Amino acid sequence: MHRIVAAWASAGLATTLLAAPCAQAQTTAAPELKNPRISIDYVEPRRARYQGLYERLKKRQVLEQLAQFLSPLKLPLTLRIKFEECEMINADYSPLNLRVRICYDLIDFMERHAPPENAPINGLITRKDAIVGTVVSVILHEVGHALFDLLDVPVLGKEEDAADQIAGFIMLQFGKDIARTTINGAAFDWVTFASASPKPHFDDVHSTPQQRVYTFVCLGYGGDPDTFKDYVEKELLPRERAANCKNEYEQTKRAFTTTILPYIDVDMMKQVQSRSWDLSVDGK
Repeated sequence: MHRIVAAWASAGLATTLLAAPCAQAQTTAAPELKNPRISIDYVEPRRARYQGLYERLKKRQVLEQLAQFLSPLKLPLTLRIKFEECEMINADYSPLNLRVRICYDLIDFMERHAPPENAPINGLITRKDAIVGTVVSVILHEVGHALFDLLDVPVLGKEEDAADQIAGFIMLQFGKDIARTTINGAAFDWVTFASASPKPHFDDVHSTPQQRVYTFVCLGYGGDPDTFKDYVEKELLPRERAANCKNEYEQTKRAFTTTILPYIDVDMMKQVQSRSWDLSVDGK
Protein backbone atom coordinates (compact mmCIF):
# COMPACT_ATOMS: atom_id res chain seq x y z
CA MET A 1 0.00 0.00 0.00
CA HIS A 2 1.17 3.51 -0.77
CA ARG A 3 -0.36 6.06 1.59
CA ILE A 4 0.46 9.75 1.32
CA VAL A 5 0.12 11.56 4.60
CA ALA A 6 -0.98 15.13 5.12
CA ALA A 7 2.59 16.27 5.70
CA TRP A 8 3.17 16.16 1.96
CA ALA A 9 1.17 19.36 1.60
CA SER A 10 4.27 21.40 2.24
CA ALA A 11 5.80 20.57 -1.14
CA GLY A 12 2.76 19.78 -3.27
CA LEU A 13 2.24 17.57 -6.28
CA ALA A 14 -0.22 17.39 -9.16
CA THR A 15 -2.20 15.00 -11.33
CA THR A 16 -0.97 13.40 -14.51
CA LEU A 17 -1.69 11.17 -17.38
CA LEU A 18 0.33 7.97 -17.15
CA ALA A 19 2.65 7.63 -20.11
CA ALA A 20 -0.02 7.88 -22.79
CA PRO A 21 0.49 6.95 -26.43
CA CYS A 22 0.98 9.99 -28.63
CA ALA A 23 -1.70 9.89 -31.29
CA GLN A 24 0.45 11.68 -33.84
CA ALA A 25 3.14 9.00 -33.61
CA GLN A 26 0.78 6.10 -34.27
CA THR A 27 -0.26 4.91 -37.70
CA THR A 28 -3.41 3.18 -38.83
CA ALA A 29 -1.34 0.05 -39.36
CA ALA A 30 -0.32 -0.15 -35.71
CA PRO A 31 -1.81 -3.25 -34.04
CA GLU A 32 -4.26 -2.80 -31.23
CA LEU A 33 -2.85 -3.18 -27.75
CA LYS A 34 -5.41 -4.94 -25.63
CA ASN A 35 -5.39 -7.26 -22.63
CA PRO A 36 -8.60 -9.24 -21.92
CA ARG A 37 -7.38 -9.77 -18.35
CA ILE A 38 -7.25 -6.05 -17.55
CA SER A 39 -10.54 -4.49 -16.51
CA ILE A 40 -10.85 -0.75 -15.91
CA ASP A 41 -13.43 1.35 -14.12
CA TYR A 42 -14.02 4.98 -13.30
CA VAL A 43 -16.26 4.82 -10.23
CA GLU A 44 -18.40 7.94 -10.06
CA PRO A 45 -17.53 9.85 -6.88
CA ARG A 46 -20.09 10.62 -4.19
CA ARG A 47 -18.77 14.09 -3.44
CA ALA A 48 -19.30 16.89 -5.94
CA ARG A 49 -15.74 18.16 -5.42
CA TYR A 50 -14.40 15.19 -7.38
CA GLN A 51 -16.95 15.27 -10.21
CA GLY A 52 -14.87 17.47 -12.49
CA LEU A 53 -11.79 15.33 -11.90
CA TYR A 54 -13.76 12.17 -12.63
CA GLU A 55 -15.04 13.60 -15.92
CA ARG A 56 -11.59 14.83 -16.98
CA LEU A 57 -9.94 11.49 -16.31
CA LYS A 58 -12.62 9.69 -18.32
CA LYS A 59 -12.34 12.14 -21.20
CA ARG A 60 -8.55 11.80 -21.23
CA GLN A 61 -8.93 7.97 -21.21
CA VAL A 62 -6.18 7.57 -18.64
CA LEU A 63 -7.12 4.01 -17.66
CA GLU A 64 -7.64 2.91 -21.25
CA GLN A 65 -4.09 3.99 -22.00
CA LEU A 66 -2.78 2.34 -18.85
CA ALA A 67 -4.43 -0.90 -20.00
CA GLN A 68 -2.62 -0.56 -23.33
CA PHE A 69 0.65 -0.06 -21.48
CA LEU A 70 0.01 -3.31 -19.56
CA SER A 71 -1.26 -5.25 -22.57
CA PRO A 72 1.77 -7.62 -22.79
CA LEU A 73 1.00 -9.16 -19.39
CA LYS A 74 -0.36 -12.73 -19.47
CA LEU A 75 -2.43 -12.90 -16.29
CA PRO A 76 -4.25 -16.00 -14.97
CA LEU A 77 -7.11 -13.92 -13.55
CA THR A 78 -8.64 -10.56 -14.35
CA LEU A 79 -7.04 -7.58 -12.65
CA ARG A 80 -9.34 -4.63 -12.13
CA ILE A 81 -7.79 -1.16 -12.13
CA LYS A 82 -10.00 1.68 -11.05
CA PHE A 83 -10.26 5.27 -9.96
CA GLU A 84 -12.43 5.65 -6.88
CA GLU A 85 -13.24 8.01 -4.05
CA CYS A 86 -11.63 6.55 -0.93
CA GLU A 87 -11.98 9.19 1.82
CA MET A 88 -8.22 8.96 2.25
CA ILE A 89 -5.18 9.99 0.24
CA ASN A 90 -4.12 6.59 -1.00
CA ALA A 91 -3.52 3.99 -3.69
CA ASP A 92 -3.44 0.26 -3.00
CA TYR A 93 -3.80 -3.31 -4.22
CA SER A 94 -6.38 -5.69 -2.75
CA PRO A 95 -5.60 -9.42 -3.16
CA LEU A 96 -9.13 -10.22 -1.99
CA ASN A 97 -10.76 -8.17 -4.76
CA LEU A 98 -7.95 -8.49 -7.30
CA ARG A 99 -7.89 -4.77 -7.89
CA VAL A 100 -5.55 -1.81 -8.00
CA ARG A 101 -7.21 1.35 -6.74
CA ILE A 102 -6.06 4.92 -7.31
CA CYS A 103 -8.04 7.35 -5.22
CA TYR A 104 -9.55 10.57 -6.53
CA ASP A 105 -8.56 11.94 -3.12
CA LEU A 106 -4.91 11.37 -3.99
CA ILE A 107 -5.12 12.99 -7.41
CA ASP A 108 -7.10 15.93 -6.02
CA PHE A 109 -4.48 16.41 -3.33
CA MET A 110 -1.77 16.43 -5.97
CA GLU A 111 -3.58 19.00 -8.08
CA ARG A 112 -4.21 21.34 -5.17
CA HIS A 113 -0.56 21.27 -4.12
CA ALA A 114 1.04 21.37 -7.54
CA PRO A 115 4.47 23.02 -7.55
CA PRO A 116 4.89 26.14 -9.72
CA GLU A 117 5.74 25.93 -13.40
CA ASN A 118 9.35 26.01 -14.58
CA ALA A 119 10.93 25.66 -11.15
CA PRO A 120 13.35 22.72 -11.29
CA ILE A 121 14.53 21.47 -7.91
CA ASN A 122 18.32 21.61 -7.58
CA GLY A 123 18.46 22.00 -11.35
CA LEU A 124 17.38 18.36 -11.69
CA ILE A 125 13.67 17.80 -11.14
CA THR A 126 11.09 19.78 -13.09
CA ARG A 127 7.40 20.18 -12.34
CA LYS A 128 6.60 17.68 -15.08
CA ASP A 129 9.07 15.21 -13.57
CA ALA A 130 7.52 15.54 -10.14
CA ILE A 131 3.98 15.13 -11.41
CA VAL A 132 4.44 12.28 -13.86
CA GLY A 133 7.07 10.31 -12.01
CA THR A 134 5.20 10.36 -8.73
CA VAL A 135 1.97 9.03 -10.20
CA VAL A 136 3.68 6.49 -12.47
CA SER A 137 5.73 5.16 -9.56
CA VAL A 138 2.62 4.84 -7.36
CA ILE A 139 0.65 2.97 -10.01
CA LEU A 140 3.51 0.68 -11.04
CA HIS A 141 4.28 -0.02 -7.38
CA GLU A 142 0.71 -1.26 -6.85
CA VAL A 143 0.79 -3.23 -10.11
CA GLY A 144 3.96 -4.84 -8.76
CA HIS A 145 2.01 -6.08 -5.74
CA ALA A 146 -0.66 -7.44 -8.09
CA LEU A 147 1.94 -9.32 -10.15
CA PHE A 148 3.51 -10.87 -7.06
CA ASP A 149 0.08 -12.08 -6.00
CA LEU A 150 -1.43 -13.21 -9.31
CA LEU A 151 1.75 -14.83 -10.65
CA ASP A 152 2.73 -16.31 -7.27
CA VAL A 153 6.14 -14.64 -7.44
CA PRO A 154 8.42 -15.56 -4.53
CA VAL A 155 9.78 -12.47 -2.79
CA LEU A 156 12.80 -12.60 -0.51
CA GLY A 157 12.77 -9.63 1.82
CA LYS A 158 10.10 -6.96 2.15
CA GLU A 159 7.48 -7.01 -0.59
CA GLU A 160 7.25 -3.22 -0.48
CA ASP A 161 10.92 -2.97 -1.45
CA ALA A 162 10.43 -5.48 -4.26
CA ALA A 163 7.44 -3.50 -5.59
CA ASP A 164 9.58 -0.33 -5.66
CA GLN A 165 12.29 -2.18 -7.58
CA ILE A 166 9.83 -3.55 -10.13
CA ALA A 167 8.37 -0.06 -10.63
CA GLY A 168 11.81 1.48 -11.08
CA PHE A 169 12.98 -1.23 -13.45
CA ILE A 170 9.92 -0.87 -15.69
CA MET A 171 10.40 2.92 -15.83
CA LEU A 172 13.83 2.38 -17.37
CA GLN A 173 12.63 0.24 -20.30
CA PHE A 174 11.05 2.97 -22.47
CA GLY A 175 13.85 5.29 -23.51
CA LYS A 176 15.96 7.96 -21.87
CA ASP A 177 13.32 10.70 -21.74
CA ILE A 178 10.72 8.56 -19.98
CA ALA A 179 13.36 7.08 -17.69
CA ARG A 180 14.57 10.53 -16.70
CA THR A 181 11.10 11.95 -16.11
CA THR A 182 9.78 9.04 -14.08
CA ILE A 183 12.87 8.33 -11.96
CA ASN A 184 13.19 12.06 -11.23
CA GLY A 185 9.58 12.12 -10.13
CA ALA A 186 9.90 9.07 -7.92
CA ALA A 187 12.95 10.66 -6.28
CA PHE A 188 11.00 13.89 -5.72
CA ASP A 189 8.20 11.84 -4.18
CA TRP A 190 10.37 10.35 -1.48
CA VAL A 191 12.67 13.33 -0.92
CA THR A 192 9.52 15.30 -0.18
CA PHE A 193 8.14 12.65 2.14
CA ALA A 194 11.49 12.38 3.92
CA SER A 195 11.60 16.14 4.46
CA ALA A 196 8.03 16.24 5.72
CA SER A 197 8.47 13.26 8.04
CA PRO A 198 11.98 13.58 9.51
CA LYS A 199 11.34 10.88 12.11
CA PRO A 200 11.48 7.51 10.31
CA HIS A 201 9.16 4.66 11.29
CA PHE A 202 11.47 1.69 11.48
CA ASP A 203 8.60 -0.67 12.34
CA ASP A 204 6.80 0.04 9.05
CA VAL A 205 6.53 -2.60 6.30
CA HIS A 206 7.89 0.04 3.92
CA SER A 207 11.51 1.13 3.99
CA THR A 208 12.07 4.67 5.20
CA PRO A 209 11.43 7.48 2.69
CA GLN A 210 15.15 8.25 2.66
CA GLN A 211 15.95 4.66 1.64
CA ARG A 212 13.27 4.66 -1.05
CA VAL A 213 14.85 7.72 -2.66
CA TYR A 214 18.08 5.77 -3.11
CA THR A 215 16.28 2.68 -4.43
CA PHE A 216 15.00 4.66 -7.41
CA VAL A 217 18.01 6.88 -8.11
CA CYS A 218 20.39 3.94 -7.78
CA LEU A 219 18.34 1.84 -10.22
CA GLY A 220 18.37 4.78 -12.63
CA TYR A 221 22.11 5.28 -12.42
CA GLY A 222 22.81 1.55 -12.48
CA GLY A 223 20.68 1.01 -15.56
CA ASP A 224 21.83 4.12 -17.48
CA PRO A 225 24.82 5.89 -15.91
CA ASP A 226 25.14 8.40 -18.76
CA THR A 227 21.58 9.67 -18.36
CA PHE A 228 21.79 9.85 -14.57
CA LYS A 229 25.43 10.84 -14.01
CA ASP A 230 24.37 14.24 -12.64
CA TYR A 231 22.80 12.42 -9.68
CA VAL A 232 26.35 11.65 -8.58
CA GLU A 233 27.79 15.00 -9.66
CA LYS A 234 25.17 16.90 -7.63
CA GLU A 235 25.36 14.43 -4.73
CA LEU A 236 21.79 13.22 -4.89
CA LEU A 237 23.40 9.77 -5.07
CA PRO A 238 26.50 9.27 -2.89
CA ARG A 239 29.51 7.91 -4.77
CA GLU A 240 29.82 5.03 -2.32
CA ARG A 241 26.33 3.83 -3.23
CA ALA A 242 26.76 4.66 -6.91
CA ALA A 243 29.68 2.24 -7.15
CA ASN A 244 27.31 -0.69 -6.55
CA CYS A 245 24.27 0.55 -8.51
CA LYS A 246 25.05 -1.45 -11.66
CA ASN A 247 24.98 -4.59 -9.51
CA GLU A 248 21.66 -3.52 -7.95
CA TYR A 249 20.15 -2.92 -11.38
CA GLU A 250 21.41 -6.26 -12.70
CA GLN A 251 20.04 -8.04 -9.64
CA THR A 252 16.61 -6.50 -10.26
CA LYS A 253 16.85 -7.36 -13.96
CA ARG A 254 17.65 -11.00 -13.17
CA ALA A 255 14.73 -11.23 -10.76
CA PHE A 256 12.36 -9.69 -13.33
CA THR A 257 13.64 -11.95 -16.11
CA THR A 258 13.28 -15.07 -14.00
CA THR A 259 9.93 -14.45 -12.32
CA ILE A 260 7.86 -12.05 -14.45
CA LEU A 261 9.22 -12.10 -18.01
CA PRO A 262 7.82 -15.62 -18.65
CA TYR A 263 4.35 -14.08 -18.23
CA ILE A 264 4.93 -11.35 -20.80
CA ASP A 265 4.11 -11.51 -24.50
CA VAL A 266 7.51 -10.46 -25.84
CA ASP A 267 6.26 -9.42 -29.29
CA MET A 268 3.58 -7.23 -27.76
CA MET A 269 6.10 -5.82 -25.29
CA LYS A 270 8.26 -4.72 -28.23
CA GLN A 271 5.23 -2.96 -29.72
CA VAL A 272 4.69 -1.09 -26.46
CA GLN A 273 8.37 -0.17 -26.23
CA SER A 274 8.47 1.04 -29.83
CA ARG A 275 5.59 3.48 -29.46
CA SER A 276 6.05 7.14 -28.74
CA TRP A 277 4.56 7.85 -25.31
CA ASP A 278 3.43 11.35 -24.43
CA LEU A 279 4.03 12.24 -20.79
CA SER A 280 1.56 15.08 -20.62
CA VAL A 281 -0.01 16.83 -17.67
CA ASP A 282 -3.71 17.46 -17.38
CA GLY A 283 -4.27 20.02 -14.65
CA LYS A 284 -7.27 22.16 -13.84
